Amino acid sequence: MKQTQDSDDLIERYLLGELSVAERTALENEYLVDKAKYDQVCRIEDDLLYRYARGALSPSDRERVERQYLTNPWRRRHLEFAKALAQVIDGELATRSAAKRTTDVSWMTRLDALPHSLRGVLRLAPAVAAILVVFAGSWLAIETSRLRVRLREARHEVEAQQQRAQAQARQITELDTQYKRLTEEHESLLAQLQAAQKTGSSHLVFLTLSVEEFRSSGARGTRTLVIPRGAAGARLRLNLPENAFPSYRVTLTTEDGSGAFRENGLKPRADKAGDFVIVNLPASKLTNGESVLSLSGISPTGEAEPLGKSILKVIRQ
Repeated sequence: MKQTQDSDDLIERYLLGELSVAERTALENEYLVDKAKYDQVCRIEDDLLYRYARGALSPSDRERVERQYLTNPWRRRHLEFAKALAQVIDGELATRSAAKRTTDVSWMTRLDALPHSLRGVLRLAPAVAAILVVFAGSWLAIETSRLRVRLREARHEVEAQQQRAQAQARQITELDTQYKRLTEEHESLLAQLQAAQKTGSSHLVFLTLSVEEFRSSGARGTRTLVIPRGAAGARLRLNLPENAFPSYRVTLTTEDGSGAFRENGLKPRADKAGDFVIVNLPASKLTNGESVLSLSGISPTGEAEPLGKSILKVIRQ
């Protein structure tokens, strides 16, 4: 019996908005799968609203009911229905009481001649029947509204899940396309590098970097730049997924912190792979060891905004 009372108190606190998020979620998960628990919640809610309509709640509980129900259109209708139901019951009882006082004496005499138990039944039967009809109709209306709300919430959740799945599918497709493009660029540049190394010509060495590598400050690891004997220098292609500046600046700094190379006014270009800038590094500026390659965007007013740094390990053959 105590456990049932504790359960009723917990549900009433839930209806009054006094439970924590964890307690509220646990109770909702329980009554959504347990019909007996759901019926218990409905019963306690009807009793709470009936006591509110009759003015039987404490001022603090009455304030909590109004805060929970008057701000929600569906719950507000439920509360108004409880008030109307209380008025119907009070009116019915008042009418029965007045009719009892004005009943003809001869009728009262005949009624008094009946057995006591039968007299009580006859007097209460119309009121009980009216109350049962009202309660049955109200219960059906409330249950129908609750089912509609739950169905609408379930549909919204399904639509949200479908939208998330579609967004994930688009993201996967975009990443796959980007991966294939970068792979093709890498293979092409690698083939050009190998051809230059075999011929020993003075052609440039090619290397492709992306702005993401600058923004992550070398999180993808140090990039190696091999300069074969006789090469005139290196040509760097810097891909720009977001081309937000009219021009760019590239600075190469050696390990000891001295500036080895700087080029301003690099204009962005575009091809099928996207926007990019080209930087030509003379072989004379490339020394063995690690160097820091810095990228900055130049605004229309001439102000430089650092975009990040990347580590280049130079190997001269």
